[in-house]
Amino acid sequence: MKTLIIIVTLASTLLLLLSLLYLSTQSTAFPPTIKTFNSPKYPVTFAYLISASAGDARKLKRTLRALYHPANYYLLHLDAGAPQAEREEVSRYVAEDPVYGEVGNVWVVQKSNLVTYRGPTMLATTLHAMAMLLRSCKWDWFINLSASDYPLVTQDGIVSDSGSCGVVFLVGL
Repeated sequence: MKTLIIIVTLASTLLLLLSLLYLSTQSTAFPPTIKTFNSPKYPVTFAYLISASAGDARKLKRTLRALYHPANYYLLHLDAGAPQAEREEVSRYVAEDPVYGEVGNVWVVQKSNLVTYRGPTMLATTLHAMAMLLRSCKWDWFINLSASDYPLVTQDGIVSDSGSCGVVFLVGL
């Protein structure tokens, strides 16, 4: 039994490392310089990863619209199981929206990752997204959501609650 546990642990670790190696070769259309948003009214900046699967484009757009604030950053990931047409639909939606295009704080992962939601690939995708966002923009909090999530609190409410408590919460991990 111990041998089986060790083998499974080693195999999982190897799979996670290979996934991270594969993900490090993926690219997205991020800006070459770090973006910042400075405003005394919004002292806290959030970076969102919104993940979706095949058939979730409509939900992804709805969630993004509900969450959107120009002080935050958004990385949209449709997993490799989503058809290319759906990925292009989401990319077009972001590119053609006058607010998203003007502010430039919403990105769509162009080379998506294979995600098995019960395995280490979701963790690898999340860590990769965090690394991309850290290289691209300055943020205080990271929030990992799926396209099916919907906010119950406004962005202003989240900002005021998170800035005043002085406590770090791990959201979505």
